[in-house]
Amino acid sequence: MSMHRYHHRVGGDRLSALPDSALVHVLSHLLSNEAARTSVLSRRWRRVFAEIPVINLVDGKIVHRGRKDMMPVCFDQQVTCAVLSKGQATAIRTFRLIVLDGWPVLLGQWLVIAATSGVEEVDVELRYFYTSSLKLCPFGTCDRASADFGDGVRNVYTKTPRRLFRCATLRRLRLVNWRLDLPSGLVASSIETLCLRRIQAPEGALQQLLSVCPRLVDLTLEECPSVTEITVSSDRLRSFSMICCHNATRVVLRSRRLRSLHYKGGLPLVGSLFDVPNYDEITAVTIDICEDLTSKAPEEIGPVTDLIRRCKKLTYLHLALRPSMAYYCSLFTAVVRELPELRQLVLKGFLAADHVVGSVAVMLINANNLEVLSLFPLDPEPSKKKNYYDSDSSNEEDVPYSNSDDEEDVPYSDSDDEEDGPVAYTRDYHPYTETENCIVLDNGADYDWMTMHLWRMNIPCLGGSLRRIDMTNYNGNAYDRILAQFLLSKAVALEKFSVTLASQVSPQKKETTSEFRSWRCNLSAIVTCTPSGSQNK
Repeated sequence: MSMHRYHHRVGGDRLSALPDSALVHVLSHLLSNEAARTSVLSRRWRRVFAEIPVINLVDGKIVHRGRKDMMPVCFDQQVTCAVLSKGQATAIRTFRLIVLDGWPVLLGQWLVIAATSGVEEVDVELRYFYTSSLKLCPFGTCDRASADFGDGVRNVYTKTPRRLFRCATLRRLRLVNWRLDLPSGLVASSIETLCLRRIQAPEGALQQLLSVCPRLVDLTLEECPSVTEITVSSDRLRSFSMICCHNATRVVLRSRRLRSLHYKGGLPLVGSLFDVPNYDEITAVTIDICEDLTSKAPEEIGPVTDLIRRCKKLTYLHLALRPSMAYYCSLFTAVVRELPELRQLVLKGFLAADHVVGSVAVMLINANNLEVLSLFPLDPEPSKKKNYYDSDSSNEEDVPYSNSDDEEDVPYSDSDDEEDGPVAYTRDYHPYTETENCIVLDNGADYDWMTMHLWRMNIPCLGGSLRRIDMTNYNGNAYDRILAQFLLSKAVALEKFSVTLASQVSPQKKETTSEFRSWRCNLSAIVTCTPSGSQNK
Protein backbone atom coordinates (compact mmCIF):
# COMPACT_ATOMS: atom_id res chain seq x y z
CA MET A 1 0.00 0.00 0.00
CA SER A 2 1.45 3.33 -0.99
CA MET A 3 2.16 5.94 1.66
CA HIS A 4 -0.33 8.32 -0.01
CA ARG A 5 -3.18 5.80 0.06
CA TYR A 6 -2.31 4.80 3.64
CA HIS A 7 -2.38 8.45 4.76
CA HIS A 8 -5.67 9.03 2.96
CA ARG A 9 -7.29 5.97 4.54
CA VAL A 10 -5.97 6.55 8.09
CA GLY A 11 -5.90 10.32 8.37
CA GLY A 12 -8.48 11.17 5.75
CA ASP A 13 -9.39 14.68 4.64
CA ARG A 14 -9.75 16.29 8.05
CA LEU A 15 -11.07 19.57 6.66
CA SER A 16 -13.86 17.90 4.69
CA ALA A 17 -14.69 15.84 7.77
CA LEU A 18 -15.85 18.97 9.55
CA PRO A 19 -19.61 19.59 9.67
CA ASP A 20 -21.11 21.99 7.13
CA SER A 21 -21.74 24.65 9.78
CA ALA A 22 -18.04 24.75 10.70
CA LEU A 23 -16.96 24.99 7.05
CA VAL A 24 -19.46 27.78 6.43
CA HIS A 25 -18.05 29.67 9.41
CA VAL A 26 -14.48 29.30 8.13
CA LEU A 27 -15.29 30.34 4.55
CA SER A 28 -17.29 33.32 5.81
CA HIS A 29 -14.01 34.98 6.78
CA LEU A 30 -12.66 34.89 3.22
CA LEU A 31 -13.36 37.18 0.30
CA SER A 32 -16.24 35.73 -1.68
CA ASN A 33 -14.14 35.14 -4.81
CA GLU A 34 -11.64 33.16 -2.71
CA ALA A 35 -14.38 31.13 -1.04
CA ALA A 36 -15.90 30.41 -4.45
CA ARG A 37 -12.79 28.49 -5.50
CA THR A 38 -13.59 25.80 -2.95
CA SER A 39 -16.77 24.93 -4.86
CA VAL A 40 -14.73 23.04 -7.47
CA LEU A 41 -13.47 20.53 -4.89
CA SER A 42 -16.60 18.40 -4.83
CA ARG A 43 -20.41 18.52 -4.87
CA ARG A 44 -20.37 18.76 -1.11
CA TRP A 45 -18.21 21.91 -1.24
CA ARG A 46 -20.54 23.48 -3.81
CA ARG A 47 -23.37 23.08 -1.33
CA VAL A 48 -21.25 24.59 1.43
CA PHE A 49 -20.37 27.65 -0.68
CA ALA A 50 -24.04 28.26 -1.46
CA GLU A 51 -24.80 28.33 2.27
CA ILE A 52 -22.28 31.09 3.12
CA PRO A 53 -24.35 34.07 4.36
CA VAL A 54 -21.60 36.58 3.52
CA ILE A 55 -20.81 38.59 0.39
CA ASN A 56 -17.40 40.24 0.70
CA LEU A 57 -15.75 41.59 -2.46
CA VAL A 58 -13.22 44.23 -3.46
CA ASP A 59 -13.27 45.78 -6.92
CA GLY A 60 -10.48 44.33 -9.06
CA LYS A 61 -9.68 47.79 -10.43
CA ILE A 62 -8.51 48.66 -6.93
CA VAL A 63 -6.63 45.44 -6.25
CA HIS A 64 -4.86 45.38 -9.63
CA ARG A 65 -4.46 49.15 -9.98
CA GLY A 66 -6.54 49.42 -13.14
CA ARG A 67 -4.72 46.70 -15.15
CA LYS A 68 -7.41 45.10 -17.30
CA ASP A 69 -5.23 42.11 -18.13
CA MET A 70 -5.34 41.16 -14.44
CA MET A 71 -9.14 41.32 -14.23
CA PRO A 72 -10.61 38.33 -16.09
CA VAL A 73 -14.09 38.89 -14.57
CA CYS A 74 -16.08 42.11 -14.52
CA PHE A 75 -16.66 43.24 -10.92
CA ASP A 76 -20.34 43.98 -11.54
CA GLN A 77 -20.74 40.40 -12.79
CA GLN A 78 -18.84 39.08 -9.77
CA VAL A 79 -21.18 40.75 -7.29
CA THR A 80 -24.30 39.81 -9.23
CA CYS A 81 -23.24 36.16 -9.41
CA ALA A 82 -22.39 36.16 -5.69
CA VAL A 83 -25.87 37.48 -4.88
CA LEU A 84 -27.66 35.02 -7.16
CA SER A 85 -25.56 32.03 -6.06
CA LYS A 86 -27.09 31.93 -2.60
CA GLY A 87 -29.55 29.14 -1.96
CA GLN A 88 -33.20 29.93 -1.36
CA ALA A 89 -32.83 29.14 2.32
CA THR A 90 -29.62 31.16 2.68
CA ALA A 91 -30.10 34.75 3.81
CA ILE A 92 -27.43 37.36 3.14
CA ARG A 93 -26.41 38.34 6.66
CA THR A 94 -23.28 40.34 5.81
CA PHE A 95 -22.80 42.47 2.70
CA ARG A 96 -19.39 44.14 2.25
CA LEU A 97 -18.13 45.85 -0.89
CA ILE A 98 -15.35 48.23 -1.88
CA VAL A 99 -16.28 49.64 -5.28
CA LEU A 100 -14.51 51.99 -7.66
CA ASP A 101 -16.81 54.12 -9.84
CA GLY A 102 -19.75 51.78 -9.28
CA TRP A 103 -22.89 51.98 -11.43
CA PRO A 104 -25.59 53.55 -9.17
CA VAL A 105 -28.39 51.39 -10.57
CA LEU A 106 -26.57 48.15 -9.80
CA LEU A 107 -25.46 49.38 -6.39
CA GLY A 108 -29.07 50.09 -5.51
CA GLN A 109 -30.25 46.70 -6.76
CA TRP A 110 -27.61 44.81 -4.78
CA LEU A 111 -28.44 46.62 -1.56
CA VAL A 112 -32.19 46.18 -2.03
CA ILE A 113 -31.74 42.43 -2.55
CA ALA A 114 -29.55 42.24 0.56
CA ALA A 115 -32.09 44.22 2.60
CA THR A 116 -34.93 42.00 1.40
CA SER A 117 -32.90 38.93 2.31
CA GLY A 118 -32.65 40.03 5.93
CA VAL A 119 -29.16 41.51 6.00
CA GLU A 120 -27.68 42.31 9.42
CA GLU A 121 -24.45 44.09 8.39
CA VAL A 122 -23.90 46.42 5.42
CA ASP A 123 -20.45 47.87 4.74
CA VAL A 124 -20.16 49.55 1.34
CA GLU A 125 -17.27 51.86 0.54
CA LEU A 126 -17.42 53.77 -2.74
CA ARG A 127 -14.39 55.25 -4.40
CA TYR A 128 -14.33 57.68 -7.30
CA PHE A 129 -11.38 57.95 -9.66
CA TYR A 130 -12.07 61.50 -10.82
CA THR A 131 -12.64 63.07 -7.42
CA SER A 132 -10.17 64.01 -4.74
CA SER A 133 -9.27 61.64 -1.90
CA LEU A 134 -7.84 64.44 0.22
CA LYS A 135 -9.05 64.42 3.78
CA LEU A 136 -11.66 67.01 4.71
CA CYS A 137 -9.47 68.83 7.18
CA PRO A 138 -8.50 72.52 6.94
CA PHE A 139 -5.23 71.73 8.72
CA GLY A 140 -4.04 69.32 6.06
CA THR A 141 -0.85 69.75 4.08
CA CYS A 142 -2.46 70.18 0.66
CA ASP A 143 -2.96 73.65 -0.82
CA ARG A 144 -6.68 72.91 -1.18
CA ALA A 145 -7.19 71.53 2.31
CA SER A 146 -10.75 72.28 3.39
CA ALA A 147 -13.39 71.22 5.88
CA ASP A 148 -16.00 70.71 3.16
CA PHE A 149 -16.39 69.12 -0.25
CA GLY A 150 -15.26 71.20 -3.21
CA ASP A 151 -17.72 72.48 -5.78
CA GLY A 152 -16.63 69.82 -8.25
CA VAL A 153 -17.44 67.01 -5.80
CA ARG A 154 -20.54 68.25 -4.02
CA ASN A 155 -23.76 66.43 -4.97
CA VAL A 156 -22.09 64.02 -7.39
CA TYR A 157 -21.86 61.09 -4.97
CA THR A 158 -24.17 58.12 -5.42
CA LYS A 159 -27.41 58.31 -3.45
CA THR A 160 -28.15 55.74 -0.78
CA PRO A 161 -31.06 53.43 -1.71
CA ARG A 162 -34.06 54.35 0.42
CA ARG A 163 -35.06 50.72 0.89
CA LEU A 164 -31.91 50.15 2.95
CA PHE A 165 -33.19 52.31 5.81
CA ARG A 166 -36.44 50.37 5.97
CA CYS A 167 -34.65 47.10 6.65
CA ALA A 168 -35.87 45.83 10.03
CA THR A 169 -32.98 43.35 10.43
CA LEU A 170 -30.09 45.78 9.86
CA ARG A 171 -27.80 45.95 12.91
CA ARG A 172 -24.50 47.35 11.61
CA LEU A 173 -24.20 49.97 8.88
CA ARG A 174 -21.02 51.52 7.47
CA LEU A 175 -21.17 53.85 4.47
CA VAL A 176 -18.23 55.67 2.88
CA ASN A 177 -18.51 58.30 0.13
CA TRP A 178 -22.28 58.28 -0.30
CA ARG A 179 -24.95 60.96 -0.57
CA LEU A 180 -27.54 60.44 2.14
CA ASP A 181 -31.05 60.08 0.71
CA LEU A 182 -33.61 59.13 3.35
CA PRO A 183 -37.15 57.93 2.69
CA SER A 184 -40.27 59.43 4.22
CA GLY A 185 -41.50 57.44 7.19
CA LEU A 186 -37.94 56.43 7.99
CA VAL A 187 -37.55 53.17 9.92
CA ALA A 188 -34.00 52.43 11.10
CA SER A 189 -34.77 51.41 14.65
CA SER A 190 -32.70 48.20 14.55
CA ILE A 191 -29.30 49.84 13.87
CA GLU A 192 -26.83 49.37 16.73
CA THR A 193 -23.54 50.31 15.05
CA LEU A 194 -23.40 53.22 12.63
CA CYS A 195 -20.30 54.52 10.84
CA LEU A 196 -20.62 57.34 8.31
CA ARG A 197 -17.52 58.59 6.52
CA ARG A 198 -17.33 61.37 3.94
CA ILE A 199 -21.09 61.52 3.65
CA GLN A 200 -22.86 64.27 1.75
CA ALA A 201 -26.22 65.05 3.32
CA PRO A 202 -28.84 67.74 2.90
CA GLU A 203 -29.55 69.96 5.88
CA GLY A 204 -31.19 68.06 8.73
CA ALA A 205 -30.88 64.62 7.10
CA LEU A 206 -28.18 63.35 9.42
CA GLN A 207 -30.08 64.47 12.51
CA GLN A 208 -33.19 62.81 11.11
CA LEU A 209 -31.32 59.51 10.84
CA LEU A 210 -29.86 59.73 14.34
CA SER A 211 -33.25 60.55 15.81
CA VAL A 212 -34.75 57.23 14.70
CA CYS A 213 -31.95 54.99 16.00
CA PRO A 214 -32.99 54.31 19.62
CA ARG A 215 -30.77 51.21 19.86
CA LEU A 216 -27.55 52.91 18.78
CA VAL A 217 -24.58 51.62 20.78
CA ASP A 218 -21.58 52.67 18.66
CA LEU A 219 -21.55 55.82 16.50
CA THR A 220 -18.70 57.08 14.31
CA LEU A 221 -18.88 60.25 12.20
CA GLU A 222 -15.82 60.93 10.07
CA GLU A 223 -15.23 63.81 7.67
CA CYS A 224 -18.91 64.66 7.45
CA PRO A 225 -19.28 68.42 6.77
CA SER A 226 -23.02 68.31 7.47
CA VAL A 227 -22.34 67.60 11.16
CA THR A 228 -23.04 70.95 12.82
CA GLU A 229 -25.43 70.74 15.77
CA ILE A 230 -26.54 67.18 16.45
CA THR A 231 -28.24 65.31 19.26
CA VAL A 232 -27.88 61.58 19.84
CA SER A 233 -30.89 60.45 21.84
CA SER A 234 -30.10 56.76 22.20
CA ASP A 235 -29.73 55.93 25.90
CA ARG A 236 -27.73 52.80 24.91
CA LEU A 237 -24.85 54.71 23.34
CA ARG A 238 -21.52 53.49 24.75
CA SER A 239 -18.98 54.68 22.17
CA PHE A 240 -18.89 57.92 20.17
CA SER A 241 -16.22 59.01 17.67
CA MET A 242 -16.13 62.26 15.75
CA ILE A 243 -13.19 62.62 13.37
CA CYS A 244 -12.49 65.74 11.34
CA CYS A 245 -16.05 67.02 11.34
CA HIS A 246 -14.75 70.57 11.47
CA ASN A 247 -18.11 72.29 11.04
CA ALA A 248 -19.45 70.82 14.29
CA THR A 249 -20.39 73.39 16.92
CA ARG A 250 -22.50 71.37 19.36
CA VAL A 251 -22.83 67.64 20.06
CA VAL A 252 -25.33 66.46 22.65
CA LEU A 253 -24.96 62.86 23.80
CA ARG A 254 -27.86 62.01 26.09
CA SER A 255 -26.76 58.53 26.99
CA ARG A 256 -25.63 57.89 30.56
CA ARG A 257 -23.95 54.67 29.43
CA LEU A 258 -21.25 56.41 27.40
CA ARG A 259 -17.86 54.83 28.11
CA SER A 260 -15.65 55.80 25.15
CA LEU A 261 -15.18 59.25 23.57
CA HIS A 262 -12.95 59.89 20.54
CA TYR A 263 -12.43 63.40 19.18
CA LYS A 264 -10.20 64.49 16.33
CA GLY A 265 -10.42 68.07 15.20
CA GLY A 266 -9.35 71.62 15.74
CA LEU A 267 -8.68 73.26 19.09
CA PRO A 268 -11.05 76.24 19.36
CA LEU A 269 -14.31 74.28 19.43
CA VAL A 270 -13.41 71.63 21.98
CA GLY A 271 -14.48 73.56 25.07
CA SER A 272 -18.16 73.97 24.29
CA LEU A 273 -18.49 71.15 21.79
CA PHE A 274 -19.69 68.22 23.88
CA ASP A 275 -22.66 67.98 26.20
CA VAL A 276 -22.42 64.69 28.07
CA PRO A 277 -24.45 63.91 31.21
CA ASN A 278 -22.03 61.29 32.60
CA TYR A 279 -18.42 62.40 32.28
CA ASP A 280 -17.68 60.49 35.48
CA GLU A 281 -18.51 57.17 33.80
CA ILE A 282 -16.33 57.61 30.72
CA THR A 283 -13.33 55.28 30.93
CA ALA A 284 -11.61 55.81 27.54
CA VAL A 285 -10.79 59.12 25.84
CA THR A 286 -8.90 59.78 22.60
CA ILE A 287 -7.93 63.36 21.79
CA ASP A 288 -6.28 64.09 18.44
CA ILE A 289 -5.72 67.77 17.71
CA CYS A 290 -5.29 68.33 13.96
CA GLU A 291 -3.81 71.79 14.11
CA ASP A 292 -0.32 72.87 15.06
CA LEU A 293 -0.24 74.04 18.69
CA THR A 294 2.97 76.04 18.35
CA SER A 295 1.24 79.44 18.36
CA LYS A 296 -1.34 78.51 21.01
CA ALA A 297 -1.26 79.98 24.51
CA PRO A 298 -1.74 77.69 27.54
CA GLU A 299 -5.27 79.02 28.14
CA GLU A 300 -6.23 77.91 24.63
CA ILE A 301 -5.25 74.35 25.53
CA GLY A 302 -7.47 74.58 28.60
CA PRO A 303 -10.65 73.21 26.97
CA VAL A 304 -8.82 70.01 26.07
CA THR A 305 -7.41 69.44 29.52
CA ASP A 306 -10.78 70.34 31.09
CA LEU A 307 -12.50 67.70 28.98
CA ILE A 308 -10.02 65.05 30.13
CA ARG A 309 -10.15 66.23 33.74
CA ARG A 310 -13.94 65.76 33.87
CA CYS A 311 -13.54 62.05 33.17
CA LYS A 312 -12.41 61.17 36.68
CA LYS A 313 -12.61 57.38 36.19
CA LEU A 314 -10.48 57.38 33.05
CA THR A 315 -8.45 54.21 32.57
CA TYR A 316 -7.36 54.80 28.95
CA LEU A 317 -6.01 58.06 27.51
CA HIS A 318 -4.79 58.52 23.94
CA LEU A 319 -3.14 61.85 23.04
CA ALA A 320 -2.09 62.82 19.52
CA LEU A 321 -0.59 66.31 19.53
CA ARG A 322 1.17 68.49 17.00
CA PRO A 323 3.83 69.60 16.26
CA SER A 324 5.36 66.96 18.53
CA MET A 325 4.53 64.11 20.87
CA ALA A 326 3.72 65.28 24.43
CA TYR A 327 3.53 68.94 23.43
CA TYR A 328 2.58 71.18 26.41
CA CYS A 329 3.53 68.25 28.63
CA SER A 330 3.38 70.32 31.84
CA LEU A 331 -0.34 70.97 31.33
CA PHE A 332 -1.14 67.34 30.62
CA THR A 333 1.05 66.14 33.47
CA ALA A 334 -1.12 68.17 35.84
CA VAL A 335 -4.23 66.53 34.38
CA VAL A 336 -2.80 63.02 34.75
CA ARG A 337 -2.28 63.72 38.43
CA GLU A 338 -6.07 63.86 38.81
CA LEU A 339 -6.63 60.49 37.11
CA PRO A 340 -5.77 57.88 39.76
CA GLU A 341 -7.37 55.04 37.76
CA LEU A 342 -5.37 55.66 34.57
CA ARG A 343 -3.89 52.34 33.46
CA GLN A 344 -3.04 52.83 29.78
CA LEU A 345 -1.47 55.89 28.14
CA VAL A 346 -0.99 56.26 24.37
CA LEU A 347 1.17 59.05 22.96
CA LYS A 348 1.28 59.73 19.23
CA GLY A 349 3.24 62.41 17.42
CA PHE A 350 6.57 63.44 16.01
CA LEU A 351 9.64 62.44 17.97
CA ALA A 352 12.23 64.25 15.91
CA ALA A 353 13.92 66.46 18.51
CA ASP A 354 15.69 65.90 21.81
CA HIS A 355 13.34 68.05 23.88
CA VAL A 356 10.44 65.77 22.90
CA VAL A 357 12.13 62.81 24.58
CA GLY A 358 12.26 64.79 27.81
CA SER A 359 8.61 65.80 27.37
CA VAL A 360 7.51 62.18 27.14
CA ALA A 361 9.36 61.37 30.35
CA VAL A 362 7.73 64.34 32.10
CA MET A 363 4.28 63.10 31.00
CA LEU A 364 4.85 59.90 32.99
CA ILE A 365 5.76 61.54 36.29
CA ASN A 366 2.21 61.64 37.70
CA ALA A 367 0.93 58.44 36.05
CA ASN A 368 1.53 56.53 39.26
CA ASN A 369 -0.60 53.47 38.42
CA LEU A 370 0.19 53.20 34.71
CA GLU A 371 0.40 49.61 33.47
CA VAL A 372 0.62 49.97 29.67
CA LEU A 373 2.49 52.66 27.72
CA SER A 374 2.09 52.85 23.92
CA LEU A 375 4.22 55.16 21.80
CA PHE A 376 3.61 56.00 18.14
CA PRO A 377 6.51 58.16 16.93
CA LEU A 378 5.78 59.65 13.49
CA ASP A 379 8.19 60.72 10.79
CA PRO A 380 8.15 64.29 9.48
CA GLU A 381 6.39 64.53 6.15
CA PRO A 382 6.88 66.77 3.14
CA SER A 383 4.85 69.95 3.41
CA LYS A 384 2.78 69.14 0.32
CA LYS A 385 1.08 66.00 -0.88
CA LYS A 386 0.16 65.12 -4.43
CA ASN A 387 -3.54 64.73 -5.17
CA TYR A 388 -3.59 61.32 -6.81
CA TYR A 389 -7.25 61.47 -7.70
CA ASP A 390 -6.94 64.47 -10.00
CA SER A 391 -7.84 63.70 -13.59
CA ASP A 392 -4.56 65.17 -14.85
CA SER A 393 -2.47 62.43 -13.24
CA SER A 394 0.36 61.70 -15.64
CA ASN A 395 1.04 58.10 -14.70
CA GLU A 396 -1.92 55.79 -14.36
CA GLU A 397 0.23 53.02 -12.90
CA ASP A 398 1.13 55.21 -9.95
CA VAL A 399 -2.41 56.19 -9.03
CA PRO A 400 -3.53 54.59 -5.74
CA TYR A 401 -7.21 53.78 -5.50
CA SER A 402 -7.54 54.12 -1.77
CA ASN A 403 -8.72 56.98 0.36
CA SER A 404 -5.95 58.04 2.65
CA ASP A 405 -6.23 56.87 6.24
CA ASP A 406 -2.92 58.43 7.09
CA GLU A 407 -3.18 60.64 10.15
CA GLU A 408 0.22 62.23 9.76
CA ASP A 409 -1.17 65.42 8.26
CA VAL A 410 1.03 68.10 9.74
CA PRO A 411 4.79 68.15 9.26
CA TYR A 412 7.05 68.52 12.24
CA SER A 413 8.05 72.06 13.02
CA ASP A 414 10.56 72.76 15.76
CA SER A 415 9.90 75.64 18.10
CA ASP A 416 11.78 77.22 20.98
CA ASP A 417 8.47 78.39 22.45
CA GLU A 418 7.29 74.96 23.55
CA GLU A 419 6.31 74.69 27.18
CA ASP A 420 7.68 71.37 28.38
CA GLY A 421 7.47 71.64 32.16
CA PRO A 422 10.52 70.88 34.32
CA VAL A 423 12.57 69.46 31.44
CA ALA A 424 13.08 71.35 28.19
CA TYR A 425 15.47 70.65 25.35
CA THR A 426 15.90 72.96 22.41
CA ARG A 427 18.56 71.36 20.21
CA ASP A 428 17.52 70.53 16.68
CA TYR A 429 17.61 67.08 15.15
CA HIS A 430 20.87 65.88 13.58
CA PRO A 431 21.88 62.49 12.20
CA TYR A 432 23.86 60.48 14.69
CA THR A 433 26.58 57.89 14.79
CA GLU A 434 27.17 55.31 17.49
CA THR A 435 30.37 55.21 19.52
CA GLU A 436 31.51 52.75 22.15
CA ASN A 437 29.97 54.53 25.14
CA CYS A 438 27.31 56.95 23.88
CA ILE A 439 25.40 58.37 20.96
CA VAL A 440 27.18 61.22 19.24
CA LEU A 441 25.70 63.59 16.67
CA ASP A 442 27.46 63.95 13.35
CA ASN A 443 28.29 67.53 14.29
CA GLY A 444 30.21 66.23 17.32
CA ALA A 445 27.69 67.11 20.07
CA ASP A 446 27.59 64.54 22.88
CA TYR A 447 24.17 63.31 23.95
CA ASP A 448 25.31 62.33 27.45
CA TRP A 449 24.03 65.68 28.69
CA MET A 450 20.45 64.74 27.78
CA THR A 451 20.51 61.19 29.06
CA MET A 452 21.95 62.46 32.34
CA HIS A 453 18.85 64.61 32.89
CA LEU A 454 16.55 61.71 32.01
CA TRP A 455 18.20 59.23 34.37
CA ARG A 456 17.88 61.66 37.27
CA MET A 457 14.08 61.87 36.90
CA ASN A 458 11.94 60.05 39.43
CA ILE A 459 9.03 58.35 37.64
CA PRO A 460 7.07 56.15 40.08
CA CYS A 461 5.32 53.95 37.50
CA LEU A 462 8.69 52.80 36.14
CA GLY A 463 9.55 51.58 39.59
CA GLY A 464 6.51 49.37 40.04
CA SER A 465 3.24 49.40 38.07
CA LEU A 466 4.36 49.56 34.41
CA ARG A 467 4.08 46.07 32.94
CA ARG A 468 4.05 46.60 29.17
CA ILE A 469 5.55 49.04 26.67
CA ASP A 470 4.56 49.10 22.99
CA MET A 471 6.45 51.16 20.43
CA THR A 472 5.32 51.47 16.81
CA ASN A 473 7.35 52.79 13.86
CA TYR A 474 10.71 52.50 15.61
CA ASN A 475 13.24 54.17 13.30
CA GLY A 476 16.39 53.56 15.30
CA ASN A 477 17.37 57.22 15.27
CA ALA A 478 19.02 58.88 18.26
CA TYR A 479 15.78 59.95 19.94
CA ASP A 480 13.98 56.63 19.49
CA ARG A 481 16.98 54.80 20.92
CA ILE A 482 17.45 57.10 23.91
CA LEU A 483 13.77 56.87 24.83
CA ALA A 484 13.71 53.08 24.44
CA GLN A 485 16.91 52.70 26.47
CA PHE A 486 15.61 54.95 29.22
CA LEU A 487 12.30 53.08 29.54
CA LEU A 488 13.88 49.62 29.43
CA SER A 489 16.57 50.44 31.95
CA LYS A 490 14.13 52.06 34.39
CA ALA A 491 11.07 49.79 34.19
CA VAL A 492 11.74 47.43 37.07
CA ALA A 493 8.55 45.37 36.77
CA LEU A 494 8.34 45.35 32.97
CA GLU A 495 6.99 42.09 31.55
CA LYS A 496 6.86 42.78 27.81
CA PHE A 497 8.45 45.28 25.43
CA SER A 498 6.92 45.10 21.92
CA VAL A 499 8.32 47.07 19.01
CA THR A 500 7.17 47.44 15.42
CA LEU A 501 10.18 48.33 13.31
CA ALA A 502 10.03 50.89 10.52
CA SER A 503 10.92 49.59 7.06
CA GLN A 504 14.45 50.99 7.11
CA VAL A 505 15.23 49.21 10.40
CA SER A 506 13.48 45.90 9.63
CA PRO A 507 16.58 44.27 8.04
CA GLN A 508 18.41 44.79 11.36
CA LYS A 509 15.71 43.02 13.38
CA LYS A 510 18.12 40.59 15.07
CA GLU A 511 20.64 43.26 16.04
CA THR A 512 17.92 45.63 17.25
CA THR A 513 16.30 42.93 19.39
CA SER A 514 19.66 42.12 20.99
CA GLU A 515 20.24 45.78 21.74
CA PHE A 516 16.86 46.09 23.47
CA ARG A 517 17.57 43.01 25.56
CA SER A 518 20.90 44.45 26.68
CA TRP A 519 19.10 47.53 28.04
CA ARG A 520 16.60 45.66 30.22
CA CYS A 521 16.50 46.34 33.92
CA ASN A 522 14.25 43.31 34.39
CA LEU A 523 16.08 40.50 32.60
CA SER A 524 12.91 38.37 32.50
CA ALA A 525 11.04 40.94 30.41
CA ILE A 526 10.09 39.58 26.98
CA VAL A 527 11.30 41.64 24.00
CA THR A 528 9.60 41.19 20.62
CA CYS A 529 10.39 43.04 17.39
CA THR A 530 8.03 42.90 14.43
CA PRO A 531 9.10 44.17 10.98
CA SER A 532 6.85 46.78 9.43
CA GLY A 533 3.86 45.19 7.69
CA SER A 534 4.48 41.78 9.23
CA GLN A 535 2.37 39.92 11.75
CA ASN A 536 5.14 37.50 12.73
CA LYS A 537 6.92 38.10 16.00
